[in-house]
Amino acid sequence: MSNSDYILKQCGACLGATITNINLTQELSKQVTESLVAALDTHQVIFFPEQDLTPAQQKEATKMFGPLRPSESFFDRLDDDPDIEIVINDEETPPTGTAKWHADLTWAKEPPAGTSLYSRKIPQGKGDTIWVSMIAVYDSLSERMKKYLDGLSAIHSWDMGLGGRQGILKKGVEHYMKHKNANPPIAQPLVRTHPRNGRKLIYVNPGFTSHIVNIPRKESDGILNFLYGLTPRPEFQLRHKWDIGTLAVWDNTSTQHAAVDDFFPLYRELTRVTFGGHGEPK
Repeated sequence: MSNSDYILKQCGACLGATITNINLTQELSKQVTESLVAALDTHQVIFFPEQDLTPAQQKEATKMFGPLRPSESFFDRLDDDPDIEIVINDEETPPTGTAKWHADLTWAKEPPAGTSLYSRKIPQGKGDTIWVSMIAVYDSLSERMKKYLDGLSAIHSWDMGLGGRQGILKKGVEHYMKHKNANPPIAQPLVRTHPRNGRKLIYVNPGFTSHIVNIPRKESDGILNFLYGLTPRPEFQLRHKWDIGTLAVWDNTSTQHAAVDDFFPLYRELTRVTFGGHGEPK
């Protein structure tokens, strides 16, 4: 099998593609890596099924999409490696917070460009992940609404009610306050332009966005709830059923995601690598 002969098949109406006939443990040519990056820019989330990756190989495969960056999420590190997290849910560690629509770390000055997630142990038929295209959400708005939203900013906060914060709090109040003080609330553009494909997208999420700047709170709540209500619409979504050995790579700028936590108390194990490269939101 030649990696230059990989097969790409679109799997969702407005986002998602599956890439087969490729082995990510092998060295890829510059031409192939550039085409895979272009595929991610176009399809927003791409899947590589039937891969057999060690954590080190997952990291190496992820590097083609952007520079690796240590994540500041609440997942544990794998063997104290700053670049790879391990996501384990079982009878003792139920999923917390990930079923809520969110993009990762939007409270950061320079949020992650994307993430790779590799499935190692999956409950059969359970634990799906759903992605939504925020480009498609923006495109669905009327021109009058787009004009109104353009130029607005919204506050994103580390200390919102995402369930994973409880895990940080368990490590002690001092540890919690250290993280909170290092990540003060930040204003981000409500409409962001993707730095690679130039498309406009809605850049607020119920996981981390508290309010819109410089408008009355009731008006802010109404606008945000309207936008949040578009995210669950199936025409903007892709629902992925995991198989062991699938690597998913998604664009954290243009998408949001939510886990379907229907598998408790069954065992589920994935490894997660974060990459940067999209800069500060504009």
